[in-house]
Amino acid sequence: MAPCLAFYIMPSHDLGHCGKSTRQPSMAGSIQTSHISRSVRNAFLFLVLAMLVPRSGFAELQSSTQGCPRPAAGATISNPPELRSHNGKLEVHLHLRFQQTLVSEGPPRYCYVTDEGFDSPTLRVHPGDELIIHLHNDLAPSAGNPVIKHEMNSMTRQDDCTGSTMDLSTTNLHFHGMTIPPVCHQDEVIRTAIHAGGTFDYQVKIPEDEQPGLYWYHPHPHGFGERQVQGGASGAIVVEGIENAIPSLASYPQRVIVLRDQQRIGMEAPGPSVPTWDISANFVPVTYPEYVPAIIKARSGGREFWRLVNAAADTIFDLQFVIDEVTQPIKIISIDGVVMDYPLQQTNLLLPPGARAEFVVTAPNKGETAQLITQMHDTGPSGDNDLKRPIANIVAVSNRSEGNARAVVRGRVHPASKPKLRYTAVVQRTLYFSQRSSNPQDPDNFVLYFLTVEGQKPEPYKMDSPPNIVVHQGDVEDWTIENRATEDHVFHVHQVHFKVLEVNGKAVHDPATRDTFDLPFWSGKGPYPSVKLRMDFSDPNAVGTFLYHCHILKHEDLGMMGSIQVLPRRDATTARTTAKPSPLQSSGRHVLDGASAQR
Repeated sequence: MAPCLAFYIMPSHDLGHCGKSTRQPSMAGSIQTSHISRSVRNAFLFLVLAMLVPRSGFAELQSSTQGCPRPAAGATISNPPELRSHNGKLEVHLHLRFQQTLVSEGPPRYCYVTDEGFDSPTLRVHPGDELIIHLHNDLAPSAGNPVIKHEMNSMTRQDDCTGSTMDLSTTNLHFHGMTIPPVCHQDEVIRTAIHAGGTFDYQVKIPEDEQPGLYWYHPHPHGFGERQVQGGASGAIVVEGIENAIPSLASYPQRVIVLRDQQRIGMEAPGPSVPTWDISANFVPVTYPEYVPAIIKARSGGREFWRLVNAAADTIFDLQFVIDEVTQPIKIISIDGVVMDYPLQQTNLLLPPGARAEFVVTAPNKGETAQLITQMHDTGPSGDNDLKRPIANIVAVSNRSEGNARAVVRGRVHPASKPKLRYTAVVQRTLYFSQRSSNPQDPDNFVLYFLTVEGQKPEPYKMDSPPNIVVHQGDVEDWTIENRATEDHVFHVHQVHFKVLEVNGKAVHDPATRDTFDLPFWSGKGPYPSVKLRMDFSDPNAVGTFLYHCHILKHEDLGMMGSIQVLPRRDATTARTTAKPSPLQSSGRHVLDGASAQR
């Protein structure tokens, strides 16, 4: 993957693989850089165009309304603006906007802005609430830009989610981690295509048994998701009630932190000291090479409850909280929106793109030097350079009123609940990540990405593809996910959570219930890195067709994705073999339903 600055003038999926070279280092440790040279050439081309072409030259991409303001480097982090439900309802108008920038202003920007001018607000709701989002696509039409076409099934649809094309100006919305049905006007992203100038209404009911915790919303247009998310189109969702499960949290001020990545300005190719992407915290940029940290003000010695989402498109964060150069323990309460079986004290926290963590930290005392940092994470010889760098300096202040965390506002009381994951699987499946160059003679050529069910042919996902997997509501399966590629891949599934049972073939007891998991890269020899997951499709809100994919969005956009169809619960007397045939069977692809997948 790569931060090619040509991304500003052409979509990322046309640039091929522009991060580390896919070739192995030589014995002297140097890396072949033929494709990196192409990325530098593209960067130079953009810089020349930026100087020669007036801002109006990008008019075909520019929003028809105002842009996306951003704070300066070194600014103090504040919680994002918040919108709260009242009387069981939250209704909001969100406008997706794009702002083309000059080189001196940083990379191009996307944002969600409300009618009141709030940028990427945190949506705070309760179980059972109604959430209505009027999503306005304020992007200008992308005439002349590439289009991804996907023909929908010929059957007559009973809804208005019938999008047949997606392009640079198409968008939609995904409620990441939530158990909202994958149906039109709720959490459906396969057929929902909101074109430039259009408005689409999302009307969802937060399930009564939705786990209290941290979720997030972001666009999910296939082929163009990385561009919009990396530009900043994302926001947090908090389902209230975690204090009922952990009463001590009610006394701690809360801080919502949204980590993002963004295009890096500059012509240097990614390398051991040059990151693939820059990063930000609540839009405060931390950019190469200065790495000026953001500022977090916290009451001296006080405890705070931090709710942190990795909304980066491609960057894996390995977080540490450091005081006077000593790594401090953090108390992890919840992962991916679900309270853990028991809290964990850890000194580092690995968060792949899409993952969330909620944890308690103790602020430094006055006179102490403290930082939130991310460590270097090795993503493999074909992966990105996710380097060590600071994110924020934590500055001790005298009292809570001087800090910038949010005091807890108690809402309606909800009984604490546990995720309804059953522990008897009847089906075993194997899926695997893989990738290859489109030209075997040139490993740096355009890279093809696959997420394949064992027994099916590796091929990039297409929006009109029939489901790769068919199950019924109530089925419980164990999925082994292998990484057969030489870079990290991040498994994410919509609509449901899972439990981690094994890592690399060895049983583990992971107290977290997750929807996102990082699989380390394959070294090129020996067993493939793997994880065994317990998948429970009992929730009626999972009925429908939804996606699983790599949450490194460059990979997802290029087809590292598949779909699963959850049919209504079968009658207890109906044999598994009488399940309705999948359209895959008539397409020549071998579908693995529960019967054929079982070993």
